[in-house]
Amino acid sequence: MNRNVTPDQTRSWRRRLRRWATRAEVPEPQPVTLRQARVYVFPTRAGFALLATLLLMFIGAVNYNLSLGYALTFFLASIGMVHILHSWRTLTRLQISLQADGEAFAGSSAHWQLSLINAQMLTRPAIRVLDAEGTELLYADLLPGSTHTARIALPCPQRGPQQPGQLTIETRQPLGWIRAWSYIEPDAPHLVFPAPAGDLALPMQAGEQAENGSGLVAGQDDFAGLRGFQPGDSLRHVAWKQLARGQGMLTKIFASSQAPACILDWHALPTGMAPEARLSQLCQWVLASRQGGARTTLLLPGGQTGPGQDALHHHTCLTRLALFGLERHDG
Repeated sequence: MNRNVTPDQTRSWRRRLRRWATRAEVPEPQPVTLRQARVYVFPTRAGFALLATLLLMFIGAVNYNLSLGYALTFFLASIGMVHILHSWRTLTRLQISLQADGEAFAGSSAHWQLSLINAQMLTRPAIRVLDAEGTELLYADLLPGSTHTARIALPCPQRGPQQPGQLTIETRQPLGWIRAWSYIEPDAPHLVFPAPAGDLALPMQAGEQAENGSGLVAGQDDFAGLRGFQPGDSLRHVAWKQLARGQGMLTKIFASSQAPACILDWHALPTGMAPEARLSQLCQWVLASRQGGARTTLLLPGGQTGPGQDALHHHTCLTRLALFGLERHDG
């Protein structure tokens, strides 16, 4: 019976094979250490070409009884054996850790800080980190006792907790004849928020008037938090201490009895709007209210969050939207 293998089936089989080759329970606790048993070696195309050449050289040396032919053949073969050991040692006992970095929204990319930790007095050249599709995320040469850290990006098509998935660590040094590699799947979840979308105006409480073009009014009495500096902000409100510490230009937010407030109500959205579209609209409103420093109340089926206007409150609102319907989350 003739059966066509679909690309999805091929990817599924490959994923199962790689998970078996990981030789660890996934996701793995961090940092991930590459044990000897989980580092694999195999000839590259150049390696197979060398093997074919050595076979021809050996046959020629046997037929013509060439002592120099024997010497050259076994010399190159011994270099290949040393290459296998060198490539294998480059990865063994290497440590890898990942940490979620920044905010991520569905349909874009999530970022992680990836660290390669070389605790041994061994140079590890040309280390490559690849994602599940084979795209290179990182290339680094590790000196003895050093750590290399870089920011990597992976696609996040859906909201909710997302793991970085399976990664491949490999090297082909020193000659490119042998590929040494290992698979890892670290436990480094990144919370992905809904994609901000929607064209509905931010719902302000009755009686509040827009004074800065966005429907949000900044108070002048009590310090309420920090937000990113925007053109037109008064220099008197710049957080100079944070700027001196290298945290960038931030503007102080002050709350008062005149501070605007908005209620973001799931049930107030148009009837018939799909759940994911509602979450996207609410996410866009939360970001807009955070940018303007408004007091925000989020009403979702199952609970209320707020009112509040600091960074922690808005992050809590985004978290509730990301986890809505995925697990129980109290407001």
